[in-house]
Amino acid sequence: MEIKISNDERQAFLIITSEDNTPSELTVDKLKQALEEKGVLKGIKESTLQLICQQKYIGNKYIVAETIPPKTGDNAKIEIKIKPKERSTYDKGVDAEKKVNHYGVTEGFITYVKSGETLATRIPPTRGQKGYTVTGKEIEGILGKDIGWLNFQGENTKVSGNNLIAVKNGVLNKEDSKLNIQQNITLEQDLGIKTGSIILPLEANIEMVVPGDIKSGFTVQCYKITVFGNVEDAKITAKILEVKRGIVGTSDMPIIADHLTTNFIIGKRKIKAKFVDVKREITGGSTIQSDFVHSNVIQECSIIARYGVWTNYLYGSNNILVGVDISESEEYNKWEHQLKGVENALKEMKSSNQQLLKKADSIREMAKRMPNNPSIKNELQKVNEIITKINKIETIKNALEKKLQSHRDKTYISGSPFILVEYGFTKKAMIKDRKKAINNLTIKEISYERSKPLITGLYTLSNDVIIANPKYNIRDFKEIMENYKNASLK
Repeated sequence: MEIKISNDERQAFLIITSEDNTPSELTVDKLKQALEEKGVLKGIKESTLQLICQQKYIGNKYIVAETIPPKTGDNAKIEIKIKPKERSTYDKGVDAEKKVNHYGVTEGFITYVKSGETLATRIPPTRGQKGYTVTGKEIEGILGKDIGWLNFQGENTKVSGNNLIAVKNGVLNKEDSKLNIQQNITLEQDLGIKTGSIILPLEANIEMVVPGDIKSGFTVQCYKITVFGNVEDAKITAKILEVKRGIVGTSDMPIIADHLTTNFIIGKRKIKAKFVDVKREITGGSTIQSDFVHSNVIQECSIIARYGVWTNYLYGSNNILVGVDISESEEYNKWEHQLKGVENALKEMKSSNQQLLKKADSIREMAKRMPNNPSIKNELQKVNEIITKINKIETIKNALEKKLQSHRDKTYISGSPFILVEYGFTKKAMIKDRKKAINNLTIKEISYERSKPLITGLYTLSNDVIIANPKYNIRDFKEIMENYKNASLK
């Protein structure tokens, strides 16, 4: 028999050349030994060798060994590390009757990521198992297909090694296969049961657009929020809040912003903002704390302003305080509340031990004369204990009074806080319960009638009387407020 190896060493052949051997004399082991002696080491086909042993045909050419082909490795793939939530109906916190669980904050479909976070990782392709020629030479395994970032890298991302990294704080969004970090979010309609509450860090500089309303019971926090409908009884925190229609409701859920603009504020809402600009009216019992407040009409509300209040018309019963540092005022109120509690405790202590305290001097005198009398010793001990407790409470009271005075001095700012009524004011204006500093202006307005422009200009306080200064240039105060508004937006 004759054994041949192809030039590329991918096949080995065996040819029976004579009848020197009978089939019974050929065995698989003998054929394998013959192949190995000729250098055929890999890919030997034992089934073919068995066939040769069974039928010996002269001149037949058998393929007795073939290359063991190399295998292909795994293809490269992209593994998403942070998966954006789907914008579908949000069911968490909603019962069978579609009532919102307002007691647990839900974050809807928003996926917030920070700059530097890994969004996805590329797993490189692997090389498959080695192959061999019939002579045993190695054939390198085949590398799996590679994949690039072209179809995955979206806006505000970068590739670092095998990772896709966010380069800005923002909301993760997937369009087709691309991962984007967006700093603008536009909802489909209302912020409500379909979205859940949306809470994003204020420092992330993300803008959210709500085409409809912000519904009652939800919590919203974002750097800039633009609402084309109404804000109902929702808790909102923002740097910039613009409500195209208005703010309504009677909820204690606060609205906090640096800069707030809206069409109207109606209802008992609590609002804290550095700058409040209302196109139509503030009415219905709202409480507003701000640096500046501007509204066409102010009616039936309470305003505490650090620098000033500017309105076209002032109607109804309003409590307006200007020149008040709000944070210091809150501290003052906190310590004042504590002082009242201590004063009540001191009063109660003295009242409940009044008889014993009246006899204190006589008990001391008797103790001097009869130092060993057990009854008198007990009475003296009680007196001393009560007086010690009273002295401790009075020490706390004195400390609180000093702290309160410190905050009182800081509560009212220097400068020229103002109330500017540009066109109309009711016929009577008076001071009510002024007990603190001169620039703690409280205006109580009696008549509901819309009067003629009897008094306009800047209101200040002199000898417990509110006086108008119509000669002040209104343009100057408009410029002051515009400059402050622009500065607060930077």
